[in-house]
Amino acid sequence: MNFLKLLVTFCLMVAVTTALAQDVKKTGGLARLTGMGANPYVEDPFFSTINPAWNGVYDNFILADLGSVSGSPFSAGGFGQYISGSFSIGDNWTLGGILARNDFNGMSIALLDPGSNNTLGFPYVGVVSTVNGIAGPGSVIPMDNNVEAIGTYSFGNSIVGLGIAYASTTNDINPPNTGSTEGSASQLGFNLGIITNITRSFKLDIGASFALPNASYKADTLNETSASQTIILVNGRAFWRLNSNLEFVPLVGFATASGTIDSGGTSTASVDMASLTWFAVGAGLNYQIGDFLLAGGMIFSSASLTFPAISNVSPELSASATTFPIWNIGVEWNMIDWFVGRLGYVAFSGNNTIEFPSTATSKTETISSFFAPSQRGITLGVGFRFGDFSLDATVNEDVLRQGFNTIGGGGPTFAYLTASYALP
Repeated sequence: MNFLKLLVTFCLMVAVTTALAQDVKKTGGLARLTGMGANPYVEDPFFSTINPAWNGVYDNFILADLGSVSGSPFSAGGFGQYISGSFSIGDNWTLGGILARNDFNGMSIALLDPGSNNTLGFPYVGVVSTVNGIAGPGSVIPMDNNVEAIGTYSFGNSIVGLGIAYASTTNDINPPNTGSTEGSASQLGFNLGIITNITRSFKLDIGASFALPNASYKADTLNETSASQTIILVNGRAFWRLNSNLEFVPLVGFATASGTIDSGGTSTASVDMASLTWFAVGAGLNYQIGDFLLAGGMIFSSASLTFPAISNVSPELSASATTFPIWNIGVEWNMIDWFVGRLGYVAFSGNNTIEFPSTATSKTETISSFFAPSQRGITLGVGFRFGDFSLDATVNEDVLRQGFNTIGGGGPTFAYLTASYALP
């Protein structure tokens, strides 16, 4: 069972002055974090997807993830594209939002129906795939084009933010006589966050997300088939300045998800969906001197799934992964005024425990080690600065091994791109 995507996503989910919105470099994004070893210990506008209060720090700012290569080289529609913005509407208020697709690279209310598009990377199903698995392929159209509105308010040494997101689809067929069918899906999400300076040297960054995906299908003469889930995610970081150059950054994350299925058709039975529980704790350091930043640390993570018993088929089953250590280390430095270099390292080690049904009342347990990601190790990144415009990229490290063959070669140079603009 592959827990890689889950762990990478949560690591990325999961500043220092007395004024929150001043002196911050309005640049960054997922390409920057990935180039620094999927780094969760630095300040970056990407974290506004988890804690909407960051929109108050990165005000008057537009960010667009151009995504990674999708299909053949130079193809359109890179994987993971989204756009976000935050605009001041007064001395203390900002208003903005996020437009995201169903391939969003992150865990927050911007992500639609985790599980249906295999976002989590292991057998935790979503509501649309569940209903379509019972009622038939295409009964419900998967959700896409999520819209999230974000507002923030600044007071004293604190910023609070609120985000609201909604997406839906319909698939109704109404023939002239009988045989009408109705398929629909929707997701409502809320997230709330705060960034506050407790003291001149201690800052808290806390965000919570709450999402309610659901899907249903009903034919004229049959009971409704439906699935609904409740997903809760909480992330927290602290930035504790030890001296003028060194910062200690502990972090914690927790998530839970559960749901129910109404099987529909000629049945009125209702059963529980698989339930998910995840938590992580970690600690890292940021060392900065001038334009040079070294950030890194390690994380302990535990994720578990519980599958309910199926009468006369299988007993209750579970699957879990304990991952330690998770290493995320990165450096960033200005080579010249308009060019930034980045180098990172990422690697995981852990154990899977998986239960399989042997009979309707017994089960077999397997325990195995895993190491991730599959291409664990060095990451590379670059950033280009042209006034208030920035372009950040994760570099395909094979470019360096190709040498002069890169010129005119067929492989992509950049694996992931983020563009951003700080409004003057």
